[in-house]
Amino acid sequence: MPFKSEKQRKWMWANDPEMAQEWEDEEKLEEEKKEATNPKMKKKDLVEYIKSKKMVNEQNRDQYDFPRLNEITGQERRDIMRYFEMLRQSGIINMFGAHSILNWAKDDLHRFLYGERNDPESIEREIEEEEYDNEDGENDSDISILEDKLEKINYLLDNKQKIRDVLIRAALNRIDNTDGNHEMRNVQRIFEKMAKEAWHFWVGIQQI
Repeated sequence: MPFKSEKQRKWMWANDPEMAQEWEDEEKLEEEKKEATNPKMKKKDLVEYIKSKKMVNEQNRDQYDFPRLNEITGQERRDIMRYFEMLRQSGIINMFGAHSILNWAKDDLHRFLYGERNDPESIEREIEEEEYDNEDGENDSDISILEDKLEKINYLLDNKQKIRDVLIRAALNRIDNTDGNHEMRNVQRIFEKMAKEAWHFWVGIQQI
């Protein structure tokens, strides 16, 4: 996932160096691909460009008041951010309500998708219908769009339980480190709160 702005780059290096490095590596690969297809861009110029992108002024890093999600590891945070991004790209829900999906079980998500005719089975049928009517090849782009959507939907379903488990563990850790109240109602409250915090974290990154 490339950086959207220099502010976002600085904030990520200041607050989540592991994710920042991952994004830097992806950006580097993209630039290397461009170099391979653009003979006007010399390798030396590419290296200098990448170095300049990675330079961060330690004294001028911008700090933002985002939820810290201290109970979640760096890898878990990256997994959640990637999940939000796949939700956004799938187009199955307005992202203002996306945090609630993090609390759902896989069956809940599948029922929601089925009700919207966005479940894998419905999309596969659409693809089959498009392929059947595609003798002249005019529907190739529609088929490609549906196949891309199916891939994202399957990702969301396949990773649903993993993301939910991350938030459950994080909620229990927060309770252990605060009031120790493990009543079901309180666990559910913290569980839902952490999903909202994760959403605010994702939104904050998009706005940098």
